[in-house]
Amino acid sequence: MGDGALVEFTSAVDAVECAVAVQQGMAMRNAGVPEDKRIVFRVGVNLGDIIIDGDDIYGDGVNVAARIQEFAAPGGIALSDFAHHQVEGKIESAFEDAGKQELKNIAKPVQVFRWTSGADAPASEGPSLSPTSPLSPCCRSPT
Repeated sequence: MGDGALVEFTSAVDAVECAVAVQQGMAMRNAGVPEDKRIVFRVGVNLGDIIIDGDDIYGDGVNVAARIQEFAAPGGIALSDFAHHQVEGKIESAFEDAGKQELKNIAKPVQVFRWTSGADAPASEGPSLSPTSPLSPCCRSPT
């Protein structure tokens, strides 16, 4: 998979809450780190059918998630319209409509939504952080 990660969730809400927690945690980790030493992720979240074959997961559900992450700002998150519909009104994070996007090897354009740290903040500003922001339980290491 190269330098990426593929994570499967049974809930779109859990997936997006974890993605937000990871991005906020990475922003806190990167605070004070020289720009050339920072680790910055882009996250794509989609809701769709997948095929599980042993340790492999593939299919259009995975392909769309991989393609839409390119529309996220560095340190950001992009959701497909299917995922956005599932989380809308169920999580505190705000997303802005990035319009329909043509994706490589995907037949129809996909409506993409980008994570914003607050209702009025553009996605490129990154997450809103405080030193005491806890990571979501899905993202904590077991102790």
